[in-house]
Amino acid sequence: MPSRVDVALAQIITGQYIGGGVNNVIQTLSGVLYQVYIDTASDVVFRKSTNGGLTWGSPTVVHAGTTTALAVWYDRWSGIAAGLIHCAMTDSADGDASYRTINTESSDALSTETNIFLGGTTAAGGALSICRTRGGNVLCATMIDAGTEGGFFRLPNANVPNGAWDAARATVWEAATQDQVIVLPGFAADNQDAIAIFWDASADEISRKVHDDSANSWAETSIATGMVDQAAATAFRHFDAVVDLANSRIVLIAWNGVDTASADLLGWTVTESAITAFTTPVVSNGTDDQGLCALALNTDNGDWIAFYGGKSDGSETYGTNINVYYKVSSDDGSTWGAETLLTNAPASHNIRTILCPPRFSSAFGWLPPVVWGHATGVAILMANVSLPVGPRARHQIGM
Repeated sequence: MPSRVDVALAQIITGQYIGGGVNNVIQTLSGVLYQVYIDTASDVVFRKSTNGGLTWGSPTVVHAGTTTALAVWYDRWSGIAAGLIHCAMTDSADGDASYRTINTESSDALSTETNIFLGGTTAAGGALSICRTRGGNVLCATMIDAGTEGGFFRLPNANVPNGAWDAARATVWEAATQDQVIVLPGFAADNQDAIAIFWDASADEISRKVHDDSANSWAETSIATGMVDQAAATAFRHFDAVVDLANSRIVLIAWNGVDTASADLLGWTVTESAITAFTTPVVSNGTDDQGLCALALNTDNGDWIAFYGGKSDGSETYGTNINVYYKVSSDDGSTWGAETLLTNAPASHNIRTILCPPRFSSAFGWLPPVVWGHATGVAILMANVSLPVGPRARHQIGM
């Protein structure tokens, strides 16, 4: 078995997990890890590790302010041969959503900070997602106050990273105040199109929304109903999605109930034209006290690894003392391996978020690094898995 070491990464504020921001760990082509987070001064900072997470460099400030939400995206998750980490932030001091990049391939140079959206107020439990399309445009969906203030915005490829954002585009949002969204690159012939995974809080429904860039329009198709959400102000995320570049699709997992008896961690593959449910849920009929999830795709062999909080036998207590577990599928969700314990959190740890690299290489460790944040002490801990193994059969494109 590979070995694992837990490393204290940073102290954070609750905005790291209650702000509804789609954050992830970044693993570069050379295996360098980056974590962007909100620190105890409410600033956005990043740290990086060159040894698999065993040690971390000093924090570098990306945004100084009173940050309420943070979302990130890495160029290579879109199949773009570049190294920008795109950061979107909302701030309660001015009510704005702003943008800055970290150039991992140019001495971590920071771009000019620019405005995405000039708002008025912010509140906990909003939503924030950023991605880059395969054609290079940067897209951001922001709902800064868990209400009606925000929208959907585009930074044209020619303006990346220092230029101006376009005026608001056709909105992805609906009326509910707690709606959540993950924006991802699409695979249509127009490589500037996008796919959004939208969680409608009022309808308890997850849907696919396809954005036609040239027409500036959205087309919606239901993925699943009966999806009872939990407000981002309590814990986040209970759904996750990764880009499968080799197969031109999105892989999605989501809980149909949080801290609920007999809940399932369901999954689908999603394209512009098809939505296909996993043959077998990641977790089926869990016995209460489960929630949260993060999904990783191994670019060396195509395996999917799903991480989630709470043991399936109900022996842990969600909101008090859950651990992080994982399962692996090597056959596109037809079957999943055994539930395996990842963490060994103290009983006082109330885990509220789980993060991992959406795409990782097993050349740097059999499991990807996993970050979890908790509400007691609010530290982020890094799970580091050593003893890498060689790649197996099903090769992917890039990171």
